[in-house]
Amino acid sequence: MKEDSKRLLRGMTEVRDQYILEAEVFYQEKENRGLAKESVKKREEAKEEKECTEKERIDKEKKRSKIQDAKKKKILTLPRVLGISLSIAAACMVLFIRSHTHAPKSGSPGSFALEGTQGENSDGATMAEEVDSLQKAKELTGFDLRIPEGKEPFTKKTFTVIEDDMIDVRYSQEATSALGYDIRKARGEGDISGDYTKYAETQEVDLKARKVTLKGEAGTYSLALWEENGFSYAVRAGENPMTKEEILEIVGAVD
Repeated sequence: MKEDSKRLLRGMTEVRDQYILEAEVFYQEKENRGLAKESVKKREEAKEEKECTEKERIDKEKKRSKIQDAKKKKILTLPRVLGISLSIAAACMVLFIRSHTHAPKSGSPGSFALEGTQGENSDGATMAEEVDSLQKAKELTGFDLRIPEGKEPFTKKTFTVIEDDMIDVRYSQEATSALGYDIRKARGEGDISGDYTKYAETQEVDLKARKVTLKGEAGTYSLALWEENGFSYAVRAGENPMTKEEILEIVGAVD
């Protein structure tokens, strides 16, 4: 309570000191209530500001998470190619499932695009054309290839020319078309198998003056690689691994 007000009240004889004290207490309580309200208001404002900041942080985290999820969905991987399909329709279906579809070569109705094979073009795709005979494959590539007859039950052969410098021969079952193994030959050096599996076992073998690299696990082999006279070769057993003797028998029959 203001000192001037107290002096004025004391100057009025009819006002007792008790009333002055009561008035003083009243104004002090009023002032305290005002301070309390202001304090509560400040706390509420601080709480609202904190909640707003926390909400913004959560929204940013959600947005960042959505962006990361979107990036992951855009990353598409293609597993190793185990061979070429037996028909144009089947090939297109396989490529569609793997989200890699490209236009065929002009004038080549049996052509389709193959991802992950040596000799990719600027689009990251490799052109492959299925042909009806080994002779046709030889004509398109300009080099010869000698192959063995299929081993039961994989006696059906399918021929594919890849980028005009590789021949791929698939051996599959007659009834189900299930792939057994395939043989590849291409100009140049390097691994042309398209099989990027990291096998537990690797063995170097000399066979008919050839240095053959065998890859597999548990005493069986899914891949044989060698080079000879400027060409690279590969025998891929895929999901049907062979014994060392079986895969080398095929290697010895290829030229």
